[in-house]
Amino acid sequence: MPKKRPALLIILLAVWFYVPAAFAASEPRYLTVTAVSDADSLRAGQLRLRLHGIDAPELRQNCLDSVGQPYKCGQSATDFLRSMIEIGTEIQCRHLDTDRYKRWVVKCFHNGEDIAEAVVRAGWALAYRRYAQDYIEAEKQAERARRGIWQGSFTRPEIWRREQRKK
Repeated sequence: MPKKRPALLIILLAVWFYVPAAFAASEPRYLTVTAVSDADSLRAGQLRLRLHGIDAPELRQNCLDSVGQPYKCGQSATDFLRSMIEIGTEIQCRHLDTDRYKRWVVKCFHNGEDIAEAVVRAGWALAYRRYAQDYIEAEKQAERARRGIWQGSFTRPEIWRREQRKK
């Protein structure tokens, strides 16, 4: 019987220390936006945030508009998010994961609106199907309405990044 106590004690300590930490990471937090890096990335002080489930054109990425003229779609997408979330705005975020760049992958809300969904619905980001199925319908709506990048043609951001690495 005495041999079971150390094992039980270890299990209880593990539950005591690790389970609350896991739950705390997923509880919503209020964060103050200090920068909008691009249409799917924000900063809150030292925290770098990546919006879950979407992929937006990179800041330097160009697309073609409805008449085939190039425009800075990455800048336009970023400008959209900046118009929605001004610096100093408090947003509510749930930390879902940490990516390979040590950014927090988050689902965030502003005034009750899912920020990532708003960017996709406006046509300035794609549903990032590799990581989530959350925003597929919003993407379809933007495409049907020819909003944002859907007004003309574009290279998917993931492919654009890969091509840039080859250069």
